[in-house]
Amino acid sequence: MEALHEETPFDLSFHPSSPLVATSLITGELHMFRYADGLPLERLFAEKPHKDSCRAVRFVDSGTVILTGSADMSIVASDVETGKVIARLDDAHGDAINRLVCLTETTVASGDDAGCIKVWDTRQRSCCNTFHRHEDYISDMTYVAGSDQILATSGDGTLSVNSLRGNRVKSQSEFSEDELLSLVIMKNGQKVVVELQVEPCCCIRGDILRTAVTVFWGTHSLLITC
Repeated sequence: MEALHEETPFDLSFHPSSPLVATSLITGELHMFRYADGLPLERLFAEKPHKDSCRAVRFVDSGTVILTGSADMSIVASDVETGKVIARLDDAHGDAINRLVCLTETTVASGDDAGCIKVWDTRQRSCCNTFHRHEDYISDMTYVAGSDQILATSGDGTLSVNSLRGNRVKSQSEFSEDELLSLVIMKNGQKVVVELQVEPCCCIRGDILRTAVTVFWGTHSLLITC
């Protein structure tokens, strides 16, 4: 299966229960596709919720709503069936929004080009937590439900652990010479794999939820205490 876009896509998100995938484009557009084994992708709609590039997209509210984040600093909620805008939060950040991640059914987190992370209550449409330790763009985030923490990577070459319970940055790795682009937790929190811009992926070994861990970058290592 292949989805053709006339412009560059920035992000995609799979629906939690239906064969749907949403893509966000550099033009500010949001596209929705239906997929099935052995059949070509069916484009359901193409809307333009943002005036600038649409950099992040995530399904929320059990897949009934699509959230998008943009370089125009806004977060938009769109209807899954029609793609029409149902809510808009202008000036959600002071800089371009680069990432979105779902935390719970009623909370999401957004990260911007200045390294700021905000947590939002979708019911109140209000910010309930802010973390700003990074010095460059937030490239990726993942939520650790068991400890109520957000792990984030940044273009400044660091990984941070952000505690929602304490509303504080719990720890941050030393700076690397390479930008960190994405991360994924493995082995029940014992390892985190981080994608680098130039070097091969690195592996963070140890229990990231409770103890000090070492980040291995080939022959180099960084220490982060969680």
